[in-house]
Amino acid sequence: MDVCGNQRTGLNSITVEDTTRPVITCPADVQVECDENLDPATLGEATATDNCTDPGTDISYSDTQLPGSCPNSYTIERTWTAVDECGNQSTCLQIITVEDTTPPVITCPSDVTAECSDDLSPASLGEATATDNCTDPVTDISYSDNQLPGSCPNSYTIERTWTAVDECRNSSNCVQIIIVEDTTPPVVTCPADVQVECDENLDPASLGEATATDNCTDPVTDISYSDNQLPCSCPNRFSIDRTWTVVVESCYQLTCLQVITVEDTTPPVITCPSDVTAECSDDLSPASLGEATATDNCTDPVTEISYSDNQIP
Repeated sequence: MDVCGNQRTGLNSITVEDTTRPVITCPADVQVECDENLDPATLGEATATDNCTDPGTDISYSDTQLPGSCPNSYTIERTWTAVDECGNQSTCLQIITVEDTTPPVITCPSDVTAECSDDLSPASLGEATATDNCTDPVTDISYSDNQLPGSCPNSYTIERTWTAVDECRNSSNCVQIIIVEDTTPPVVTCPADVQVECDENLDPASLGEATATDNCTDPVTDISYSDNQLPCSCPNRFSIDRTWTVVVESCYQLTCLQVITVEDTTPPVITCPSDVTAECSDDLSPASLGEATATDNCTDPVTEISYSDNQIP
């Protein structure tokens, strides 16, 4: 109003602005196993307050994965962003450490009892399997064998240790017991029974040797024999029971019998003294006119030599 009482009016302009960023609060940093749920619903969500927009702040996140020491151990940098209705924004960082500390679960094949001639490989006796919370399937499965002696070389025990390793080198073991037995005896074959002359070679090199086969020991080399001579009607006629014995790796001992019949069917060869002409007054005894001699294939010398005379007038 002026001095004359006249009144004037004017316009005062007020500009309202929102330049203040919202205040954002991140969830706590966490350390989790590789098989855990990594969603914000599990690991926590950011919250925000704003001086002007409450509620109504737009909150979002983005993840950046940083490699760790193995495929299943790594770090996630989860960046949370809060934006108010005027586009003011603020961020915070949540660190999520993902680890793989759980070893796989391994299952061994069943314990078995096998013959020493059987296939003892895993393809025949079974292979271990494994599951893991983060590595599926588990492909790094190996084994090692520890052989424990038994009652003989072909009977023993194998401790087969199976090991499963996941991608972060966590490992677990199990043991399969394999009992190896030798329950199959060798097969022994004796040489044929023979009948020979008393002057023939009676060694196995001439009359034959026993042979043996075995499912686990090949060849069988521990073969021996012993002879038992049975008398007959004369010194040059007798029988030999030749017992062959086969021993396989101290596990088995078997015998078989070869019968050798020794005969003397060849007569001696006799040589008479020469024909002579004598006087009637001469000594006609063998001491004077000569004695026969004889050789024999089995009896040497031949001592039983006699004579008889037949006088012709």
